[in-house]
Amino acid sequence: MRDELAGSNRSIFSRALQSALDGLEAGRQQAILLMNRRGAASFVLCRDCGESVRCPDCDLPFVYHSAVERLRCHHCGRTANPPERCPHCNSPRIRYFGAGTQRVEAELRARYPQLRVARLDSDALAARRGFESVYDDFRDGRVDVLVGTQLAAKGLDLPSVTVVAVIAADVTLNLPDYLAAERTFQLLAQVAGRAGRGPLPGRVLIQTYAADHYAVRAAARLDVDGFADEELVRRRLLGYPPATVLARLLIADPDRERAEARGRAAAEAVALPGIEVHGPLPSYVPRRAGRWRFQVVMRAADEVARQAALEHVPAGVAIDVDPESLL
Repeated sequence: MRDELAGSNRSIFSRALQSALDGLEAGRQQAILLMNRRGAASFVLCRDCGESVRCPDCDLPFVYHSAVERLRCHHCGRTANPPERCPHCNSPRIRYFGAGTQRVEAELRARYPQLRVARLDSDALAARRGFESVYDDFRDGRVDVLVGTQLAAKGLDLPSVTVVAVIAADVTLNLPDYLAAERTFQLLAQVAGRAGRGPLPGRVLIQTYAADHYAVRAAARLDVDGFADEELVRRRLLGYPPATVLARLLIADPDRERAEARGRAAAEAVALPGIEVHGPLPSYVPRRAGRWRFQVVMRAADEVARQAALEHVPAGVAIDVDPESLL
């Protein structure tokens, strides 16, 4: 997408994807466009070099908090001012990403009025029989292009799908979670498998500003071993599992100050020798159902040390051992 921008294409659709959609034979061929937009926070990315603005201590993307106009690392708590220029290449073309499936659907309908478009995301799940209705229309050929989140990436076995495109692989790649690269690789590999399952050949396009990232390169080659080799080295260097073990403590309270105070008490209680403690920090979704959410992340060398620390957790604090995500 850096090349697209340099070529004056500011659309969310690359020229290669536009060509693929132009050649789609309505009623005979179908396409899946993946836009796995999650959460409300945006990441900050340079459109010239493709690098995201990251915490220097954790190597995780900073999250932009518009209310205070600050960048924050959701792992260690470090904050920074939003950059006017890229810290990697000094380019002024900094972008705050936040587009989702609705924008993709709207632009698709405007650009290709001849194509029948449907959207499959959490809104579809909220409606009664929403998923079944959208899936049935797509399966039976009443929809030409399906725009969706990861719901559209898994399990669909439709022989007429000849084009699969990932609109922005950077969305999952730059989530502030040490598992972001692994999840991106999994998602790209899964959605690639939706194309070409019938007699017609399939084509997969991955749009990204970080085409040199090892997760994207490995997914394009479906190289599981190559990805694992590089990812495990990074995990060991940065002290992430499986080199260490983690636990997350989650505090939720209607009063923000009280929630943070309870988080401080929990952090102090588990700060034993051999335990690295981060927090309390606002959760990725800081407020849910009227309750403020803070989290404390514990890192230990082994399960024995972690268990000893967890025995000191105050009552009323949720414990997530080996969390599947830090979001």
